[in-house]
Amino acid sequence: MEKQLEIIRDVLLPSDAKRRYDIYITDKRIAIVCMGKAKHLEAESFEPISVVPSAFGVPPPAETLVEKIPDTSQVEEEIKNWRLDDILRLSKRSGYYAYEEIQEVKLIVGHNPKFEILSEDCESKFSPNPEQMETLIELLPSIEQLKHKLAIAGNWNILQEIFRAQSKT
Repeated sequence: MEKQLEIIRDVLLPSDAKRRYDIYITDKRIAIVCMGKAKHLEAESFEPISVVPSAFGVPPPAETLVEKIPDTSQVEEEIKNWRLDDILRLSKRSGYYAYEEIQEVKLIVGHNPKFEILSEDCESKFSPNPEQMETLIELLPSIEQLKHKLAIAGNWNILQEIFRAQSKT
């Protein structure tokens, strides 16, 4: 049975800003789970977009409407009582990395911090907020299978500040 270590909610994939992704970190893998519409879009009201213009105010047939991305709250309500294994099956839409497949996990510190997972077949990039980045900086070195695969890159001044803050604690 897989053990959940952490969930990092609402992480932005720069390549897919319309959807929200949660990162599930378990004792066996890092899973990227699509959770529906991105939070910054939820406040906006989107009507389905017609691919066929309506004539004289008559709505187009339903089959000509573009599918809407579900709201995060709908997805969360749907899966809130699911087992971890079932939630992680959702990652097949987005992806997951077993620890043995990961070549490098890179934290890129700078004005816009980034988190990258690299494997032989794939690369995923995320833009975590400062709180999410802090969680990643604390959690990833504690995972034995990742210790030799971690890299930190970025602005030297910001890296120095991080190291100074860590040495004070």
